[in-house]
Amino acid sequence: DLILFAFDLLFEGGEDLRPLPLSQRKARLQSLLSTIKGQRVRYVEHFETAGQAVLESACRLDLEGIVSKRLDAPYRSGRGDSWTKSKCRAGHEVVLGAWTTNGGKFRSLIAGVYRGGELVHVGRIGTGFGQGRLERLLPVLKAHETKTSPFKDPLPRGGGDQTHWLKPVLVAEIQYAGFTGDGAIRQASFKGLRQDKPAAEVQAETPAPAGQTALSEPAPASPSGGGGRALVLGVSVSHPDKPLWPDGGDDQPVTKLDLARYFEAVGDWLLPHIQGRPCSMVRIPDGVAGEHFFQRHAMRGASNLINQVTVSGDRKPYLQIDRVEGLAAAAQIAGAELHPWNCRPNAPDTPGRLVFDFDPAPGVDFAAVIDAAKEIRDRLEDLGLTAFCKTTGGKGLHVVTPLMAEDLDWTTAKAFAREVCARMAADSPKLYLLNMAKTQRVGRIFLDYLRNDRMATAVAPLSPRARDGAPVSMPLTWSQVKSGLDPMRFNIRTAPALLAKSEAWRDYADGERSFTEAAARLQRPR
Repeated sequence: DLILFAFDLLFEGGEDLRPLPLSQRKARLQSLLSTIKGQRVRYVEHFETAGQAVLESACRLDLEGIVSKRLDAPYRSGRGDSWTKSKCRAGHEVVLGAWTTNGGKFRSLIAGVYRGGELVHVGRIGTGFGQGRLERLLPVLKAHETKTSPFKDPLPRGGGDQTHWLKPVLVAEIQYAGFTGDGAIRQASFKGLRQDKPAAEVQAETPAPAGQTALSEPAPASPSGGGGRALVLGVSVSHPDKPLWPDGGDDQPVTKLDLARYFEAVGDWLLPHIQGRPCSMVRIPDGVAGEHFFQRHAMRGASNLINQVTVSGDRKPYLQIDRVEGLAAAAQIAGAELHPWNCRPNAPDTPGRLVFDFDPAPGVDFAAVIDAAKEIRDRLEDLGLTAFCKTTGGKGLHVVTPLMAEDLDWTTAKAFAREVCARMAADSPKLYLLNMAKTQRVGRIFLDYLRNDRMATAVAPLSPRARDGAPVSMPLTWSQVKSGLDPMRFNIRTAPALLAKSEAWRDYADGERSFTEAAARLQRPR
């Protein structure tokens, strides 16, 4: 049943209440609603103090934000200075002018806003498209496809993507991290279509003139003592100059600010692999030479940019990072490593991927690890699964296979992973084993299938590691998994630029395959 939440009263009977201050209008509204029986129309309470606490609570509940109004102001239509929005993340409406595909697969939306009566391109929207949302969106896009561009100017080149033009009638709500210097949206995420607003009303939001705006002076950062503050993705990073790694491969220390900026650079790529999943962190508040803390549960005073989720079997809430600002918040507390569950997003009891870890004994050549990764890839592909490879940021490799949404439990998934590894070890007992005891591992590679359990974790792709050299877990193409591969080449300094040129894992979202079919193939006689 629908419920109307009433927050203002403009007329009562024949009386115009708009000249009255908001406080009086709301008092009249509350008195009026007290005479109405039932709960279909409800009065909206308000808070006159603790606005920051109310906003933080709204953000913890994943709400858009709050609206604050002056109690002494009369009612005026449209925008004015008597009310303001405080958003948990910047939001905007945009007009959809095109969408892109690559190899027939959806890639992104292209957005615009009206300036001077003409549609101006403001960037791409590349995230926020779950499978169900995409299935609903694509028919709408195709229904409004046209042969000509609605934009005033030609678009920047988009690599190998194919562009499909749209009639400029669809309005989308997005979240974004800000604007670039030339006015393009940064890190835009699709929230949904708006059918209550005409496209012609979507105008560019322009900043207030600097001469009319009070500006605060930022505290200067200390050149070497770790003092001051810096702002990354809207998150205040304290002690930005504090070294976390003594050397990032370039004889320069990697600071807390460097970590935050690294997360900003790779955040859009990294986020889909941890979103909706409990995520533990390895924290290094005193740098890699100091004590390390493995944190899975939320602590008092935790940033509201990092979500807290409760899972069955544990009353303490787990950490979960669902927005790029949460990555900057992780950097603020020196969260160097990210270790998500391998469940499907927002479904901790359902396996979403299998992870195979190859851990060589001391003295085993890395070429043998490469051979092991290729062999498990071939075995998985024979079962109808898709395999992706990444470095671990250490001496091993991970092979990951994404799974379709099916009625699957963790016990079954783990047993499947163990059987695949057991057959590989049985075929080459001098090379591989399933026993993790180091005394038995001499000269061989441990095939670690144990990450495929409900609360087990694996380091996220692109996560830094709390190890010398500031390495990261780097996603690879299979053509890179060959002789001469050096995992230490990939670190906080080098990874963003290498990622920008890489095709690695580009089709990961399309790589989900049926576990049921793979399990049936595994059971067939060899």
